[in-house]
Amino acid sequence: MTKISIIIPAYNEGKRIESTLISLFTTFPNEEIIVVSNGSRDNTVEILKTWKTKHSNLRYIESPEKLGKGGAIIEGLKLANGDVVGFLDADDAFDLNYIKNSLFELSQYDGIISSKWKGKNIFQVDEPIVRKIFSRGWNLLIKILLDLDYYDTQAGAKFFKNEVKNKIGYDFISKGFAFDVELLHKMKINNFRIKEVYIPSKFVKGSTFRLKHCKNMFIDLIKIWWSK
Repeated sequence: MTKISIIIPAYNEGKRIESTLISLFTTFPNEEIIVVSNGSRDNTVEILKTWKTKHSNLRYIESPEKLGKGGAIIEGLKLANGDVVGFLDADDAFDLNYIKNSLFELSQYDGIISSKWKGKNIFQVDEPIVRKIFSRGWNLLIKILLDLDYYDTQAGAKFFKNEVKNKIGYDFISKGFAFDVELLHKMKINNFRIKEVYIPSKFVKGSTFRLKHCKNMFIDLIKIWWSK
């Protein structure tokens, strides 16, 4: 039976990590759940400690320093034991049943990435308009610089076979929000087969992403492009 490892990067997620864990253990009750507390200053870790006493398949990492989204995922990847490894955002924005069903595609592909945009127009995606505009601009830039032909590189739900992790390793330029793009770029240059699937999602307030992060994302993107 295929074992799945699911990594959750969490920065100050005390207000919603519990509801996210409820969703995860409802849909994936027997899989390995790894939460990486990314320099949290709230009660995130205390909640994880309590849940750990009831769920032996929950593992967590407590980092005293802020690692960045990508940095937190990398630490989770080092710990993951699953035949299939993936990561989800801590906001529980995606329909987990759709994600669970999409994993059957891994019989034909090496990786599955979720998309809020595939088959949808700007009015059908549940996000604030500023984020929509940034998303489409970023997507165009990715296609121009890295030739990654996806509708949505940033959606926080990506899964891939363990051999992908073993081949790519943990040496990433981006430890922040451009990590997703670098991951897809590494998968492409290693000739892994990736399928993008639409997964229903909802916008959840409290995202740790801010427009101020755009500068560092752009700098990381240029570094990734330059290293090709």
